[in-house]
Amino acid sequence: MTNYRHLARAGAATVALAVAATACGGGGNSSSSPKTGSSGSTGKSDVYQASDKKGGTLQLLNSSDCDYWDPQRTYYAFCWNMQRLLSRGLMMYDSKPGPAKVVPDLAASEPQISDGQKTWKYTLKDGIKFQDGTPITSKDIKYGIERVFATDVINGGPTYVIDELVGGSSYKGPYKNKAGLASIQTPDDKTIIFKLKRPFSDWNYVMAMPTSTPVPQAKDTGTKYTFAPVATGPYKIEKYTPNKVISFVRNENWSNDTVRKALPDKVIMTMGLDPNDIDNRLASDQADVDAGGTGVQIATQAKILTNQQLQARSDNPLTGFLRFIGIFTKVKPFDNVHCRKAVAYIVNKKAQQLSRGGPKGGGDIATTMSPPTLQFYQKFDLYPENAGTGNVEKAKAELAACGQPNGFTTKIATRNKGKEVKQAEALQADLQKIGIKATIDQFDASQYYSAQVGIPAQVHKQKFGMMFGGWGPDWPAPYGFYHFIVDGRSILPQGNSNYPELNLPAINNGIDSALAATDDATRQTQWTNVDKAVVDSAGYVPFLYDKALDLHSSRLTNAFITAAFGMYDYAALGVMK
Repeated sequence: MTNYRHLARAGAATVALAVAATACGGGGNSSSSPKTGSSGSTGKSDVYQASDKKGGTLQLLNSSDCDYWDPQRTYYAFCWNMQRLLSRGLMMYDSKPGPAKVVPDLAASEPQISDGQKTWKYTLKDGIKFQDGTPITSKDIKYGIERVFATDVINGGPTYVIDELVGGSSYKGPYKNKAGLASIQTPDDKTIIFKLKRPFSDWNYVMAMPTSTPVPQAKDTGTKYTFAPVATGPYKIEKYTPNKVISFVRNENWSNDTVRKALPDKVIMTMGLDPNDIDNRLASDQADVDAGGTGVQIATQAKILTNQQLQARSDNPLTGFLRFIGIFTKVKPFDNVHCRKAVAYIVNKKAQQLSRGGPKGGGDIATTMSPPTLQFYQKFDLYPENAGTGNVEKAKAELAACGQPNGFTTKIATRNKGKEVKQAEALQADLQKIGIKATIDQFDASQYYSAQVGIPAQVHKQKFGMMFGGWGPDWPAPYGFYHFIVDGRSILPQGNSNYPELNLPAINNGIDSALAATDDATRQTQWTNVDKAVVDSAGYVPFLYDKALDLHSSRLTNAFITAAFGMYDYAALGVMK
């Protein structure tokens, strides 16, 4: 979820949603250290300067733009959080501290479920409208979801609806098939019914993604919709200059919403900023929140840890994301598993941790793909690395096994801002120890996943060997974490999130077996087997269970870390005038 579902990819995200269990501190707290997130599925209820007072302008900063503002295309975690200001779907994550909970949004109530969880029926609320005052109907929601199927035009976002809806694999979207998808039924303007291929108890989570945002067909501009999406949430776009600034003002036709507070009169996000500049502006109270949600830089971390006033407005949550190195299995010599395992053994995870800010700013050293906050997490270590510092002897043995005893040349793809450049340099130094000479190719964060590592043909053409990324679960269960990043059946020509292009029976069949299991003990065994198969493939090298040291302004109100995204809940924030 970058962290794409990237930290979600924003730092992922992905894309993607990080369902993390976190805690944050209340206003006026002057403890001797930042508030620390808890693990598991619970969160503390502390809110910084709790308030329902409306007015003022919320000032957000960011080093990059969203991947897309089109709700069906976005997959960055912070963008899913931002979508809560602009868009509404059938369901959404509740805007409260504590565990992530899905509640009705455009839906009037919980769905009616029948046919062994294969039929889901939703009824819409009264009085819901687009920003121009046009009523929102079930057909608008159906059309918005059908856009996801037009993968040649609307790509980049999650595609669970393609996988789960009857007929989804053959339907090509509304631009080519105007008759629509028969498994999405709209018997009247207030009713929408979904017919699924199989029992799927997590369907409400899919409907809580921006995927279910209604789109008026008459105003759909295809690939250009990202520049002017039609608002259904409490705010609408006032001005948008890509990679520079986006501002939101109140949507006067927003109504019948019991979840979002929508406290500020205006929200402005200034983008394209240097991360250190962002930190300085926050520390000096010139802005309110870093919308990227991935934490302060190392220099600022040191200031926070020695300044009680800064500590009082900082948080240190577990984000629920995993930081990893992806190794491209279709690019030689990494098509040989032993060459990939050489990298897995040589990576100095402590150096990677230090590059991201140490245990507080970076996170805990990872040995599994599943983060500790994920259901059915089980600790193991298949690549003992001398306490996380790397194992030269074992790495060289793997190089010999793959026929490259003297090493080779390769490329590392990374984003050009923030902590990842230092991470790539640390990896480059590790690889030199065993004769692998790596160059670093840097890309703008807004294009990194969508135009580079998320397009297999581009990866092959550029001969990338490795990449840096982060991922969090799209919802708080293993399938919501693993499906897009390891299942060989989810590899896409564009908007791909299975970066290594893993397509292994042990993984694919293991996912199916885990989904078919009827008791938790079996599910635990099956998901642990999937985790081990992924790590053993060395398509991914997990190195950190992500934490972020976040800083906000002193004038911010109603601030807490949302367990749904592992960052501040943008639908709840307010400011003192």
